Amino acid sequence: MPLVRGVALAAVSGLLLTTAPAPAGAEPSPETDWRLCAEVAAGWDEDDRRTLCTTVTVPLDHADPGGRTLGIAVTRVPAAESNDYPVLFNPGGPGHQGVATPGHILDGEARDLGLRHDLVGFDPRGVGHSDALECEYGFAVPDPSPELSPRERARGVAEEHARINRECHAADPELVESLTVENVARDMDLVREALGAETVGFYGVSWGSLLGAAYRSLFDDRVEAMLLDSVVSPDTSVSTLEAGQAEAGEEVFHRFSEWTASHDAVYGLGTEAAPLRERVLELREELEEDPRTGPDGTVVDHDAVTALLATPEREWPRNASALAALLDGGVPEAGRTAEPADPGLPGLGWEDETDGATFFAQMALLCNDSESPRDFDQVWRHRTERAERLPAMGTLGFYEHLCVGWPTPGRAPELVRGESPLQLVGHTREMVTPHRWALDMRDAVGGRVLSVADDGHGTLSDLPCAGTAVEFFATRTAVTDTCPGTEPPVPGT
Repeated sequence: MPLVRGVALAAVSGLLLTTAPAPAGAEPSPETDWRLCAEVAAGWDEDDRRTLCTTVTVPLDHADPGGRTLGIAVTRVPAAESNDYPVLFNPGGPGHQGVATPGHILDGEARDLGLRHDLVGFDPRGVGHSDALECEYGFAVPDPSPELSPRERARGVAEEHARINRECHAADPELVESLTVENVARDMDLVREALGAETVGFYGVSWGSLLGAAYRSLFDDRVEAMLLDSVVSPDTSVSTLEAGQAEAGEEVFHRFSEWTASHDAVYGLGTEAAPLRERVLELREELEEDPRTGPDGTVVDHDAVTALLATPEREWPRNASALAALLDGGVPEAGRTAEPADPGLPGLGWEDETDGATFFAQMALLCNDSESPRDFDQVWRHRTERAERLPAMGTLGFYEHLCVGWPTPGRAPELVRGESPLQLVGHTREMVTPHRWALDMRDAVGGRVLSVADDGHGTLSDLPCAGTAVEFFATRTAVTDTCPGTEPPVPGT
């Protein structure tokens, strides 16, 4: 029997396939059982009296609507004034939960979206409170024996991932193979029907931008307006993901070293960036051969140095201090441990506590949509070639390794140009989803690009220019423009 965790809210399966679409802005059908999330969802803020929860039933296989079904967890915050049309959200991942996103939007700079739109979040299939595979992803890194070469250590890690992935896949192949961006897009259209809306808006971040592009490619006439922040590449191969992030990371390392050199009075690492970069790369190679161990048992090696070199700008002061300690022959202080999550509340179908993301679902959604190699030797060749071009960050990536040995070949979604209003947002100094991907997506599917001058990832809704998003959903008019973001930090701030 498939090992699936159910969400037995009062979803109305008949509603989804028989109710005729209602005009934009229509109220959800009274047959849909909406309950306060504070009363039914584990771990929900019990003081939240604005967010409603339900479950929407969707076919596991959209080509077989009469077959096996899945429950999709959906939340809705009704518009404060009047609902012009609902706006759905996805925060990315893939594998991240979306049920809390409407609340995050209302607590940020884009809160005015809630005046004239119902704000709707959902957990994609396989994720969070939606039906998901019960697979213990107890990944343990193989013992990094000093006798093994870096290649063989990497092979051991890739093979351990492959073993776990095969076991999880075998537990429910039907469900695992259904975890694709196009199937999530089709699920989202059934959420639209359950909302009683003929058309919807969509606000997607990171992988959520791929979901938006897939939905618009399938259902362009059902889109009122779509905004995609921190846009991913339209090429869904994890090989492309790996290369793009490594190239952007190399640029971040250069900017970080220039910033550190400009604050020599604080860090004492010299006033010239190029010699500093050489010293850091030499340090990294030294620690590859002879790692250091801190008083708390933390091991500082080649990978630990790499992790300091390309991070969000807000972490630069801490990272520069860590490099100063390492270059002086010491070991930096360890970071703080995150606080544990609050215990969950009993509910009616949403009672299982979730951690906000589902790692195996992320693997499945990445690998199923990726026409990338499944062979370790080919993946390692890609890594070696990147390392020659990008000496600092060419070895950083791991996405390709995660798809080594994936049980099925990948198939890229078909993205096509559409006519509905599309606002793409790229952050000019970002590493996770480089700005050029927004331009690539524009060339593939259309739309216009708003450029945010910072290194943020999906942060438009937290910036002063979030008003651009509110205006876009009101006017349905995309712009080609720039807006200020955050500046690099000053040491001590």
